[in-house]
Amino acid sequence: MMLYFFFKYVPLVIISINIQQEKIMTNYIPKDLYENDITKVLDKMRYDYGMLTRKGFIHGMIAIDQDAKIIAIDSRFDRKLNYWDLSSVGAAMYGVARQAQDFFDTADLVRGSIIFKDLQLYVRSIGDVMLPRKGKREILIILLVDNDVNIGVIILQMNKYAEIIRKSIEKSSKTVSRLEMTEVELKKHLINLKKKVFESS
Repeated sequence: MMLYFFFKYVPLVIISINIQQEKIMTNYIPKDLYENDITKVLDKMRYDYGMLTRKGFIHGMIAIDQDAKIIAIDSRFDRKLNYWDLSSVGAAMYGVARQAQDFFDTADLVRGSIIFKDLQLYVRSIGDVMLPRKGKREILIILLVDNDVNIGVIILQMNKYAEIIRKSIEKSSKTVSRLEMTEVELKKHLINLKKKVFESS
């Protein structure tokens, strides 16, 4: 809940100080979320999809863990989107799907999806990473795309690059540290981010 409350008002700050869209990414998203090895893989997936199909538009692609801790976003992420909201909705959707899996005693979940008249939201697990203090953590990829996107091709790209993403996460001490945060530590981390946002404004 704290995640939602804090970031809900960031777009208002952006509007009130009239920052150019090109600067929003740098000022309001921590660099380590879009300048890392995982982002490079997400960008590669996005590029490969475009080269293979030249069809549809990807608004955003995010890698998170099962608790909605953001690992990386693609560098062409739509500046109009609130990336925290997207990660929270994606993680919640995946959580509900996993509950249904338990209720109905089904096999492994393939993917979760919500299809609107103008957008498609997809969540897919690409497997687990091993953290020194936390053990296994499930990694999810969230996609927000228009209705012209061929989701099958993107899923093939996810399968292709899943192992590279997992290894990149395990090799990044900064990412591992974030994923190992407790709830209290994460709240402190968000407070520090909040200070940086409003200080930069």
